[in-house]
Amino acid sequence: MPVNTLEKSVLAKLIQKGGTGNVMEFLAEDHDFDDGFQFANEMQNKDLIKLLYSNFNKNLIVVELTLLGVKEGKE
Repeated sequence: MPVNTLEKSVLAKLIQKGGTGNVMEFLAEDHDFDDGFQFANEMQNKDLIKLLYSNFNKNLIVVELTLLGVKEGKE
């Protein structure tokens, strides 16, 4: 599956953060938790990231890059 520009942007920001981070920090403020979780889940289905932890009350969706995610984020 092709990687879109928003996914590439999030991957690049995760690389800058050391490979692990909160997806909600990288999405625009018009994205709510459900949108962010769906986005992260789609990226996980593409094997770009691994979902580590999520918490609705704290607006956290913590993910870790996979090797494919690192490769796609650097392109």
